Amino acid sequence: MSGAPADRNLVDVYADGGVELIGLSNARPDDKFGIAAGYAHVSKRAQTLDADYARFVDPRWPVRSFEGLLTAVYQYQIKDGWTVQPNFQYIVHPGGGATAPASPLPGRALRNASVFGLRTTLKF
Repeated sequence: MSGAPADRNLVDVYADGGVELIGLSNARPDDKFGIAAGYAHVSKRAQTLDADYARFVDPRWPVRSFEGLLTAVYQYQIKDGWTVQPNFQYIVHPGGGATAPASPLPGRALRNASVFGLRTTLKF
């Protein structure tokens, strides 16, 4: 968890945490499963800036609030020194509710996102 002065930082509060379980079964003692969550709060100063922009320039402009992250990962050991690791992330309010820069609709907030990934590691 961390905090920062709201008068000069976009994110004034951040927290994350997770848990990793190793050796869920006797047949796979080196495999790992992890879940985690993160939260970033957009400072009141930044929210006020967004509200002023919406009031004076574009009423469709969103006010950023927070970004949330949920993630799950499984590391499968194929053999000693070689692992494959699929992961999944779900992001709520990307950028705190920021707008899509390339959108044809200005002021439209980014949608929640699902991200799938795959990593492999070789150690020799």
